[in-house]
Amino acid sequence: MANGQTKTVGGLLMRVLGVLLVVVGVLGALASLTQGNVVGMVLGVVLVAGGAVLLKRSGRAGRSGAVASTR
Repeated sequence: MANGQTKTVGGLLMRVLGVLLVVVGVLGALASLTQGNVVGMVLGVVLVAGGAVLLKRSGRAGRSGAVASTR
């Protein structure tokens, strides 16, 4: 069983990795766009999507026991 400290560190790590993936993906896609490299653009989009998934999973809404916002 994991305690609250482990869950907090895991969520923080997922956030940091998610942000890094999004930034690297955007920069890679833009650099590939200027060179006309289709494979690089696709890889950049995949990195951005993976980073977005990590950021989504690191939020409180996905955890059990959390109350979802109704706004």
